[in-house]
Amino acid sequence: MRLLLFNIIIIFISSCSTNFEDKLSSRSFSFNYSVLIEPTDDKKLEMWIPLPSSNEVQTISNLKINSSNLSYTIEHEQQFGNRYIYILEESGISEKKNITVDFSVTRREHKNINYKNIEPANNLTPFSMVPTGDIFDKIVKDNKLSKDDVYGIYSFVLNGMHYGKPKATTTEDQYYSGVNPKTNLKWLPDSSAYGLKGVSLDEVVSYYNQAKAANSTYTFANGNSVYACDIGVGNCTDYHSYFMSLTKTLDIPSRFHMGFSIPTKSSGTVGGYHCWSDYYIDDEGWYPVDISEADKDPSKADYFFGTVNENRFEMNVGRDFIISGYDGGPLNLFIYPIMEINDIKSDKYKKAFSFENKVWQ
Repeated sequence: MRLLLFNIIIIFISSCSTNFEDKLSSRSFSFNYSVLIEPTDDKKLEMWIPLPSSNEVQTISNLKINSSNLSYTIEHEQQFGNRYIYILEESGISEKKNITVDFSVTRREHKNINYKNIEPANNLTPFSMVPTGDIFDKIVKDNKLSKDDVYGIYSFVLNGMHYGKPKATTTEDQYYSGVNPKTNLKWLPDSSAYGLKGVSLDEVVSYYNQAKAANSTYTFANGNSVYACDIGVGNCTDYHSYFMSLTKTLDIPSRFHMGFSIPTKSSGTVGGYHCWSDYYIDDEGWYPVDISEADKDPSKADYFFGTVNENRFEMNVGRDFIISGYDGGPLNLFIYPIMEINDIKSDKYKKAFSFENKVWQ
């Protein structure tokens, strides 16, 4: 009788586990990455455009590259294995060129995953804007953060950061004066003191303007984890860089994923990139976290610790990319095109992204 009861319990647990896994969703869509390049007046043109790859949580297929007759190769970045297009025209271009990259994506909602050929120990190394030790040792000690409590690290970053990218002290600036549609609360309250430095909202804007004038990375949207802990206002790059500085300081392997969020409607444009992170637990695999999305929608704070949804896909993993032919040193982030004219970085191009839901057989 006991054996029968035991077998029934095991079957019930297995059934519940299967049903739970079956609830994880997937989504299929096509994606268009478009770059319009201005004439270079016969000066040498080089451009690098990231390409996505398939892995355990996404399938990339039907890749089509229209280079407008520009010469290109598909290259592999060595440290993390990411792919990219390298365009080289020694004589430059005398007219506008429109480069399009089209592909199909099936993306799966997922929890912890054991990725093939990923060595956790290789993901303890700091990056140029994601240092370890020093201030992060102090943060760990002062806040009693622990390697055995990653949720505590996640919560610390979630509670210490504020989502926003204010660029001007005007009512027209969305993040200076606007309201988060998920909470109906002001993105950045005027009365708050932000970050470990306890700065005001106006000071956050001042740091942005100073950074732009000095071509500095000490502002939001650079994934600068020192800025993130000091000032406490930023976007997805800042949240997850901060998280990684803390996890790596505690000897927890972690990675940086960068791609695009896809709106839930059937088709449309995508305004810009999105990023998230994951961390490794022995014998369990890589757990994803999306702290900035949790901050924008507090009702999903528990969900985004250990789960990410299917309304996204990644273009690459890592930071400080070394790419063939590029003269500007390691790339902090690589999601938008990088362009050089006669070996000098240029922004003489326009980028656009769009998607359409698809069902493939």
